[in-house]
Amino acid sequence: MKSTKAQAARWLSRLIHKEKIDMKDEKIHDETFLFTVEGFCEQKPVFFICRDEEGLQFGYHSFKEIDPSRPAPSKVKRHLIEWEMLESGSREERQEKILNTLVSTIRSRKKQYRTCQYCSLKFPPEQRFNQKTCQNCAPSRSHAVH
Repeated sequence: MKSTKAQAARWLSRLIHKEKIDMKDEKIHDETFLFTVEGFCEQKPVFFICRDEEGLQFGYHSFKEIDPSRPAPSKVKRHLIEWEMLESGSREERQEKILNTLVSTIRSRKKQYRTCQYCSLKFPPEQRFNQKTCQNCAPSRSHAVH
């Protein structure tokens, strides 16, 4: 499996070539591009780059639990590169800035994951029963109520 940075670089290169996301487009507002990290954990984390009037927004998808049977997807924004900053650099500099920001977003999200002491699967903080146990294992190991 390729490293996360290699996966992101390949995806981003295609995206810049095809969609020109490194350049402001007055006709496009709030366009979102999704990137899934492969090989990190069973539940693959999903990240996004959103092109809007301010610049490029970077973040990830999280799930907020409305009730146990219906987790609601939620976008968590982490970084913004303003158009003025992007437009001041060469094409290579723009691509490098976007890649570094995306990788920084991915790394910070991956640090939030823990490995369950019972099933040994990685899980995000929103699926955490406690620091060492995922919500899936909690009911069978304790008297947890969901």
